[in-house]
Amino acid sequence: MQSLQLGPVRITLLPDAWGHISGDRVFHPATRDEWSSGVEVDAEGDMLIRVTALLISVNGDHTLVDTGFGREERHNHQEGVLRSLAAVGVAPEEIGRVILTHAHEDHCMGNTVRRGGVWHPVYPNAEYVVQDFEITSMRRANDALWRTRFRPLVDPGRLRTVTDDVAMDEWITCRFTPGHTIGHQSVVIRAGGETVVYLGDLALMAGNLEHPEWGPNWAWSHEIDEASRRSMVEWAAEQRAILIVGHDPQRAWVRMERMDEGYRAVTLDI
Repeated sequence: MQSLQLGPVRITLLPDAWGHISGDRVFHPATRDEWSSGVEVDAEGDMLIRVTALLISVNGDHTLVDTGFGREERHNHQEGVLRSLAAVGVAPEEIGRVILTHAHEDHCMGNTVRRGGVWHPVYPNAEYVVQDFEITSMRRANDALWRTRFRPLVDPGRLRTVTDDVAMDEWITCRFTPGHTIGHQSVVIRAGGETVVYLGDLALMAGNLEHPEWGPNWAWSHEIDEASRRSMVEWAAEQRAILIVGHDPQRAWVRMERMDEGYRAVTLDI
């Protein structure tokens, strides 16, 4: 597992699952000839994609960002967030905070587990932090994801909603980055003289950062998604921030460099 120590803060990228996805969907509206340069792609235009979560550990306190597919949604190529946590010696009961970038299945199905027909928080001692726009939209839809992965967090008092950019503590900030969903957020970590951002689905691949106009075709708003991504790229280049592209199996840790025209994602050896 890839880890980075920043002063008192340790960041660990946790594998959950992997599979394949159409690059045409990820880099919409680019043509295959445009987006496939430098990307490993099969004859059908599918490329490898992975699902991850992030563990942020500070002096024995643990924050988990996203919960993966969870036990109820088993995939052929799933390692599992819980297994990855166990590999680094962290039990579910030790997680004090869960930050959810957004409410898509590969990021939040691991919120809860069903025992005896009742849904319970997987991380019983954690507050689950979600943008208010995301929760309001889900509550109105009253779909299965709300009823099984979020509603069970309400009664035990485990669900916390936030609005816009909110500091969790002196190291961790939730940054509102809407577009992929109505209430998407990324997570900024500042420690040891570095700034690191776990992007969530603000960029599925590093290529989305190099071309902010290319984004997933299932985004809630393509225009807002592009604007949020472009803003992040410009800010990250100025700050020399490290960006974590959790779905990208080849270029997960990058810095953005300004070029004559646009930006380049420089892969880091972590």
